[in-house]
Amino acid sequence: MRCYSMFGIKRIARLLMIGICAISLVACSNGFETKAKQQMEQTMKELAKDPSSLQISNVETIFSNDSICILHYKSSGKNGFGGVSSSKMEYIYLTWTKGNGELVTYETVIKLDDKPSILETARKDYQEKNLEPEYVKKMNDEDRKSWHIHFAASIYMIGGGREVNSEKNNNIENW
Repeated sequence: MRCYSMFGIKRIARLLMIGICAISLVACSNGFETKAKQQMEQTMKELAKDPSSLQISNVETIFSNDSICILHYKSSGKNGFGGVSSSKMEYIYLTWTKGNGELVTYETVIKLDDKPSILETARKDYQEKNLEPEYVKKMNDEDRKSWHIHFAASIYMIGGGREVNSEKNNNIENW
């Protein structure tokens, strides 16, 4: 009887620990996504010709984990000619750990009228196994997909992203 009670207590303790870990992971993920949405709104206001006319709608989280969040949304506002224009947009919010251990966050905004979505690029690379180092080929399917998304996002960052909260980015014209 005593063994059964100890087994039951250990089992309950394990289940409790698993539950706490799962809740923690969800909370971290949601916090990262919330930060991404807040930063996206702030960045769009910085980019807008007339921030008071900016409207962001249909925000949808396309992909999110603990280091990357990809949002799709519709943005509209006054353009440089006084008219109103709107576009379907993609916002990528990405964190990296530098070699010195410093955590750095980057962002980029992509007008989807002009370019394919980051997920389309990553999906194609994943299916064709493009640019996969050997260690990636050994990953399980979900990790390989995440790697391709992160890699494609990194390429977009190099081409048109900026570091969030950096002194270098105070002037949007330099972005």
